[in-house]
Amino acid sequence: MLTHKGRRTVSSAGERRIRLLRIRALLAGGLVLGTGATSTLASWNDAEYANSTFTAAQFGIEGSLDGTDYSKHASTNAAALSFNPAVRGLFPGNTSYAAFAVRATSGSIAGQVQLTAGTPAGALIDLRYGVRTVSAMTQCNATGYVNGRTVIPDGSTLGTSSSILQALAADRTPVYYCFAITLPVDASNSMQTTTATQTWQLVATST
Repeated sequence: MLTHKGRRTVSSAGERRIRLLRIRALLAGGLVLGTGATSTLASWNDAEYANSTFTAAQFGIEGSLDGTDYSKHASTNAAALSFNPAVRGLFPGNTSYAAFAVRATSGSIAGQVQLTAGTPAGALIDLRYGVRTVSAMTQCNATGYVNGRTVIPDGSTLGTSSSILQALAADRTPVYYCFAITLPVDASNSMQTTTATQTWQLVATST
């Protein structure tokens, strides 16, 4: 280090070294600042979207007396079961059969159905019945009934409902019910010429 007239001087080499250090410091700061700016500018954005349309299913049933022609039957136009032999001349020990088919309506989802009995009207209180499911309408007779699956036990009073559910397929495969109405052999003599009226309801729910 040299002095001139009492003042401190720095050699040219030292000055260059100091300037170089200052430049390096400025460059380092610039690099840091530059890195931060570059990081901000290089942010990209993207997104994904999803949606859906919701449509409620349809469920319904329809019934048939012959297994061919199906339609809706309300309480005001209930389907009239056709018993064989006719039930207008019942006598003790006599049993008559009638079929009724139920299936899902077109476009319906699957479900299940339960046979319920209303309150019978009339004085023919000794009348008894049972219901079974059979494989076809033509099987609703004495022979087919024996091989059917019980829905309502034989010997039940007309007001007896079923506790068993039958499956209804969405492909509209029918459930064939076979009703068996009997006037027992021990029916009272007072039952002569009396009548009874009964309405059954098939309550279906979707599954």
